[in-house]
Amino acid sequence: MTTRKVKNPNEKNGAGFIWAIVAVIAIAALVIGLIFVNGKKGREAAMAENMIDTSGITVSWNEDDHFIRLAAEGVDDAPMAELYEDFSCPHCADLAVATDEQMFEKLREGKIEVELRPMVTLDGLTNGHSTMGLAAELALVANNEPAAMMNLRDHLMVNQRDVYSKVTDDDLADLARDYGASDKAVQDIRDKTYYDAARAMSNGNMKLQEERAGEAWTPRVMVDGKDVEGEIDNWVDTVANS
Repeated sequence: MTTRKVKNPNEKNGAGFIWAIVAVIAIAALVIGLIFVNGKKGREAAMAENMIDTSGITVSWNEDDHFIRLAAEGVDDAPMAELYEDFSCPHCADLAVATDEQMFEKLREGKIEVELRPMVTLDGLTNGHSTMGLAAELALVANNEPAAMMNLRDHLMVNQRDVYSKVTDDDLADLARDYGASDKAVQDIRDKTYYDAARAMSNGNMKLQEERAGEAWTPRVMVDGKDVEGEIDNWVDTVANS
């Protein structure tokens, strides 16, 4: 009678079996890596395609000031508008959607200058959505990232209903990175570096409005210390033609 010995698969062919498993894992890792890289490239391409054009516009902020200055390169004598806004204010979002494109056009033409005067009053005494958004905005302009700053502002205004109180500092940092922000600026957003500056800016702008008009609100556009005449949706033409 012939007896056939059953071999342990780990004795001879086991090594091949193990290498096969290793190969499968390596292929799977490669596929996942390609999907991740392609997905990242696709996201970056989509972000780049949807970025607003900020060419020809300078963005500046001195940390002692309560405004972010927007102007055409080399222009410092155009009519100046003060735009008060809050990332939690739905009317501010509506105004941005209605007038930002025209604002950028007139800025490039040197027809107007704008002092963005952000506020966080709708957060009350807490560091909420408005404070988070403004702190991220200041981190970008402080690190000389004007395109990322203006695109982050645009995103928070245009998509306000979807992002209000649903984003974190890390979300905004990731978004800023997608807009091309530097590692330093991105880390400043994650670290909440400009929260105090955001609060100080808001308080300064509230005080300024109260001194001029007795009360403060957003959205508001002022020229020479007075509310812009006519409908606020027409503020860009009103200022450009003043």
